[in-house]
Amino acid sequence: MNPHYAVPLGSSSWIGLNLGMLVIVVGILWISRRWDRGRVRSFGKSMAALLIANMIGRQAVLLVNGEWSAAYSLPLQMCSFSVIWAAITLWRGHQLTYELLIFWGAGALHSFLTPELDDGHSLYNHVEYTISHAGILASGFYATLRMGMVPRPWSWLRVLGITQLVLPVIGLVNYMLDSNYMYIASRPLINNPFLIGKWPWYIIGLEFAALLHFVLFYGIHRIFGKYYSPVDSPSGSVS
Repeated sequence: MNPHYAVPLGSSSWIGLNLGMLVIVVGILWISRRWDRGRVRSFGKSMAALLIANMIGRQAVLLVNGEWSAAYSLPLQMCSFSVIWAAITLWRGHQLTYELLIFWGAGALHSFLTPELDDGHSLYNHVEYTISHAGILASGFYATLRMGMVPRPWSWLRVLGITQLVLPVIGLVNYMLDSNYMYIASRPLINNPFLIGKWPWYIIGLEFAALLHFVLFYGIHRIFGKYYSPVDSPSGSVS
């Protein structure tokens, strides 16, 4: 049985998810605006640990409840990968994972506009979903505005190419497991303007959406990178 649940647009659950996202993203960027580089790094590592703990916690809850399934529960969605890119970026400041994060993580915005919960509509799933997807968005902007990272020229095209290499691998996994990771085996349940037609034609719309979002987020993070202004601690330490 497919446990996926499309949250109705404008419902109390939809409002709660989006308010939670705004509180997390805006809150993190607001409280960190005057931190020195040492505190920025420490908090970044704490965010990384929380995101990974949240991902592991989801797997544990599914196993304990007897709801884990290889077809639905593996962390093989684009947002699941983005959580990993976020953790590596926040912990190590790695440039490629940062670029994967801001481009692949752009989809997390649609995860709130048209949310689809992978494991059903329980309160826990709402909270886990909010933490993971808001964490993706917050991590990308935190890396740019607080850690001073910026996407390299043409990085959006590089990541688009990497994406094309990943898709057939996930497609093979879907074939073997009768799954729908990255939603390339069948349409998501949500109503999204980029989902046009049936399989496989809607995938063309998703490719176009990816290109559009990659270029858009490239421009946004390049602009935001100009506002990075590190604050040194009084002692001058940046450890």
